[in-house]
Amino acid sequence: MPRIEAENIEEHIRIQTNRILDAAAQLFTERGYRGTEMRDIAGSIGLRRNSLYRYFPNKDHILLACVRREMEPNLERVRALQTREPDPRKRVDAWLDLQMDIAATACHGMMHMSGEISESEPELRQELSALHEPPNQVLRTAVDELLEGTGRDAELVSAMISSILRSAAAVALRGGDSVAAIKELKTSVGRILDTTN
Repeated sequence: MPRIEAENIEEHIRIQTNRILDAAAQLFTERGYRGTEMRDIAGSIGLRRNSLYRYFPNKDHILLACVRREMEPNLERVRALQTREPDPRKRVDAWLDLQMDIAATACHGMMHMSGEISESEPELRQELSALHEPPNQVLRTAVDELLEGTGRDAELVSAMISSILRSAAAVALRGGDSVAAIKELKTSVGRILDTTN
């Protein structure tokens, strides 16, 4: 039986889980999701593969746990926009800044890899979709407020903004000028949100 290096079993499990997620995140980043196996993760922290299965049933669950851990601080930042920025236009701008900031972190890389989670794991895919909901809701609420009474489809406009954001983030991640990308992004979003047309 492995030696427990904590005051209690719950603390030991927490420490081991974090070690597993740290190792997995590093391996996923270095080798890619498909290039990383359960034995690689276990071996990198000195666990036997069978011991790793006590914590996670498969690699998909590990990736989801990595994404959740990376996303949580960012979700808190997104939720804080709702109260910190009462002006919906300023909230959209702050949301764009935050999303571009997130896109430059390891969190974005983990989210990108999550598309490789097996089709046979629909509950995991559902959990991943749920992680996108808080940021999307903050954007939709701001767009709803901005377009109220205009007759425009706020859901469609929000989807368009999200698409433009993904494109700008992709350009910035490929080594493009991130300052120019955010400037053009905000200009384009401002035009989409212009209610005088």
